[in-house]
Amino acid sequence: MRKPGAKAIIVHNGKMLLVQRDNNPNIPSPNKWNTPGGGIEENETPREALLRELKEEINLTTETAIDLGTTTYSDGSLVYRFFCPVTEEQLADIRLVSEGQKIGWFTYAETLELEKSSYLSVYLETFTEDIKNLMAGKFQVAPRHDILNVF
Repeated sequence: MRKPGAKAIIVHNGKMLLVQRDNNPNIPSPNKWNTPGGGIEENETPREALLRELKEEINLTTETAIDLGTTTYSDGSLVYRFFCPVTEEQLADIRLVSEGQKIGWFTYAETLELEKSSYLSVYLETFTEDIKNLMAGKFQVAPRHDILNVF
């Protein structure tokens, strides 16, 4: 079981930002696409961890992190998810900083065609309508706390 993580669904103009993870067999989901974020350090809240990880990974500084709830997977992994819309100004600053091979912006349909982490695949398939609503600019998604089976 991994330590709890915090992940962001970052949306701009109907597309979601994903990071292709490094091709390193010593990390979870090598070479797969995933949402930015990472592990929560000791004495850090999930939101604090997310904001730190976004700055470290993709050079995004934001205070807008809307709680989407938690997901506990069947292997015991716990992920806190947040929604982060970005402005044009923030968009101009986004770039890879410390990890990952590349970043990309994808429609929901395009995300389904990518080789993704199993956690992201399960999340996208389980919360299709919520994610499509976020990508369409409808931000009225209530936080959810679910247990999902990971394959």
